[in-house]
Amino acid sequence: MKPIEMTDHTNPGAQQDESAVAAVRGGDAERYRELVERHERRVYAVAWSRLGDTALAEDVTQEAFIRAYRKLWLLGDGAKFSGWVNAIARRLAINFGRRHRRELNLRERWALENVDDPAGENSADETGPLHPQETLRQTLAEMPDAHRECLVLFYLEGKSGAEAAAALGISESALRVRLHRARAAMRERLEAKLEGSLTTLRPAKTLVPVVMSAVLASSSAKAATAGGLGAAVSGALFKFGFLKWLAGASLSLFLLPAFALNWLFMRLDLRNFRDDNGFRARLFRQNTWLIILVMVIFGACFWFFQSIFKTVDSRGMVIPAYPAMSLVAGILLLLSLRMARRLMVVWNRYFASMVATNLMAGFFLLAVGQQWLPITWIGFFVLIQAVMQMAFYAERPLRTDYNLFLRAAEGILPGGQATSAISPEPIRASEADRFRFARFLGKRWLVSNFRRSNDSLSLQLTPVKATFQSLSWNLAYLLFRRNSSSLALRADGTVLATLAPVDLRTLNRVCPSRRLELQTLETCVTAAVTLAWQQFRTGNSASADRVLGQVLDSEIFIRPVKKSISTQLQRAFVLGVAGFVALQMFYLNGLMKSLNISIASPQEWSQQAYKRALNDLHKAKTEEKRFYALGAAAKESFDFGKIDDARNFAQELMALTPKYTNDWNYGNAVQDANLVLGRLAVREGNIAEAKKFLAASGKSNGSPQMNSFGPNLSLALDLLRKGERDAVLEHFMRCRMFWKKDHGKLDLWRSEVMAGKTPDFGANLMY
Repeated sequence: MKPIEMTDHTNPGAQQDESAVAAVRGGDAERYRELVERHERRVYAVAWSRLGDTALAEDVTQEAFIRAYRKLWLLGDGAKFSGWVNAIARRLAINFGRRHRRELNLRERWALENVDDPAGENSADETGPLHPQETLRQTLAEMPDAHRECLVLFYLEGKSGAEAAAALGISESALRVRLHRARAAMRERLEAKLEGSLTTLRPAKTLVPVVMSAVLASSSAKAATAGGLGAAVSGALFKFGFLKWLAGASLSLFLLPAFALNWLFMRLDLRNFRDDNGFRARLFRQNTWLIILVMVIFGACFWFFQSIFKTVDSRGMVIPAYPAMSLVAGILLLLSLRMARRLMVVWNRYFASMVATNLMAGFFLLAVGQQWLPITWIGFFVLIQAVMQMAFYAERPLRTDYNLFLRAAEGILPGGQATSAISPEPIRASEADRFRFARFLGKRWLVSNFRRSNDSLSLQLTPVKATFQSLSWNLAYLLFRRNSSSLALRADGTVLATLAPVDLRTLNRVCPSRRLELQTLETCVTAAVTLAWQQFRTGNSASADRVLGQVLDSEIFIRPVKKSISTQLQRAFVLGVAGFVALQMFYLNGLMKSLNISIASPQEWSQQAYKRALNDLHKAKTEEKRFYALGAAAKESFDFGKIDDARNFAQELMALTPKYTNDWNYGNAVQDANLVLGRLAVREGNIAEAKKFLAASGKSNGSPQMNSFGPNLSLALDLLRKGERDAVLEHFMRCRMFWKKDHGKLDLWRSEVMAGKTPDFGANLMY
């Protein structure tokens, strides 16, 4: 059964919904009453049709409307409120049904067994008007013969499973399967009829006052308007912190799927090699596996460290670790500058885009860490980065033959022929000449870094294969390694090639069938580079390429890298994800701007909440309305650091409380007044007084909010940090008196406190 959605704007009901939703978003929380009154019976019907229980259906209905109010900013079209709140109720009913499965199993036959029992539990108030015996008879008549026969034999004629199976000529196991399917079909048909009988199905008493009390009580947080968006956004970003939010998104959206995607792209790239068993394809496979492994390890380390570098505010909310972001930004900028220096020799567009995007990341983190930019600009940053990298993505190094000693070992360099062609009198080379040839090599990924001296330019060669010290030809060195293989371009025009022992060992592993000698390889590479330099200085770049063993991509790949399936898929995937993130952030930024909300810093968020609470208090012209607004004003004043205001508001609320013992807000007022005064006592070092306030805060009959969502435990958290575990455990016991729907949270927190841990109270630090 799907919830009915009233989306037609010509429908007066849809127009009324759209008008009410717009008013609630504009700050008129009272208009939410219209929506509750208009859709209460339908939402209750959806919940009851899933649960078959009056009490549980009322709980689901109440919870559905409260959640709909708190998430109203997510509803795009206000005219669709009916279908939207019905969908919320249906999901809640399913979850409630799972939690109360044992109880609801007793009602598994509700559509069949209570037909002839007018005095039964559900007959009068629930099932009677909706599906009496005639309705059941019609429903049975509409069902397939196989389903109808087994239902009639087993339920209406009272036959046992064996007797019914024998009558139908099937086994008992087959009968059980058929009964299960028949009951499910019967339930669906009766639920469909149920939605058409909403005029007769309603809760025992209207739930509008209870729902509106919860809505109005949360108006200080503006759950559906500006504050609601702020709470939702801060819950999404601040509750877990920027790093945790970003890491969680990267892990859930990128890291694990990236493992599979990189494997897929590797397979596609391997298919593009003409010789898929050659040394280039073999090294490509080994390098890619190592990069995937490093990526997974990096993601796990990032996930671990982000849980350490976080900050908790006075309400226990995890907020962005701005100093840590500034520190990371500084490190990233320093490394990016070292990479930028390498552009003097590694002169190709793909590497230049890598340098540019890394510098952008450093400046963005620095701007966020210094609170110059809001976190929500990350979407635009990600999109710009993706576009810059994908513009030159086809020029990424894929051949894996970029090490000159590897080419010599594989017989690609001309060797002795190059030696005989070298000019007997080398021509002196200026520093500019040396750098021009170095950029010629770097454009072809043959060198990765440089170091200059008075009479030579030392060039670091690209590693033979990927290692943990050098993540490969794809992610060249950040630092110049003294023990790497190198070329020395001397001022007298000569070249000296030096093969590092570590690279020689790697070559022997890569080429096990050849006997490689260090001196032979160095002589070969020296001769080839010397001749290539001479050819380059005469303007014959094509001849220099041939001497260095540089072959065309068309001789290595079946398709040009730019047009390969792997490149096109990777471009589409990266740009698609980046575009999606940017659109989400664009929508969020626009929505927040229209509501005049900023989440650039926790201080600004706290200030906004403080101003809203004081504004609500200022608008309270009667004593009763002031009674409703004082609790939020006291709590927000304390969080914002206005200690005197917090004390005055809490004391005033304490004085008004005895006058409103029968008011729905009484329990909230008792809690809030004692909560703030208790936190002030902790702040002043008066722990004994704070414990008394904690005990007093739990001595009430609760409230609609406290009964549903539980107490505010910020004072309990303060006392836990002072080592007062016994007082907090006693407070948990008092909370059991009114918080019946804790879903095991109190038991979990109690066990953690007894174990010496500090629980994560989550949203119970904000209620």
